[in-house]
Amino acid sequence: MAAVNGNDVGIYVEGQLIGCLTNATFSSTNQEIDVTCKDDGGARAILPGGQSAEVTFEGFFDPAATYGFQDLIALNKNRTRAWVKMSYDGSDSLTITAYAYLNQIEWTGPLNAGSTFSGTFTIDGEWNYSTT
Repeated sequence: MAAVNGNDVGIYVEGQLIGCLTNATFSSTNQEIDVTCKDDGGARAILPGGQSAEVTFEGFFDPAATYGFQDLIALNKNRTRAWVKMSYDGSDSLTITAYAYLNQIEWTGPLNAGSTFSGTFTIDGEWNYSTT
């Protein structure tokens, strides 16, 4: 079995790769509606509910990045809805796309260590995926 190298997974905003990332995560949650009745004999019954998803990231602050923290902070400050893509471009590629808001961003400047940033894109509406 060949595992995907995490270095080959990127997050793009409006077609531009976020520079100097160290982590990229996609997460989707399907909510459930509990419809358990007293006469179900203790067995739980559910219906599918809404779906929420987010893309989170972490990276090093590189002022020379083509698309980096300075661009992301503007998205957050201006509450801009953006086209976001998380993808792996290998022999069996996978791409997840959606419109999202950058609802959380953080910048850290630790002692004697590289300055980092992180954030969370909250997906607005449906997300899609494609494989090849």
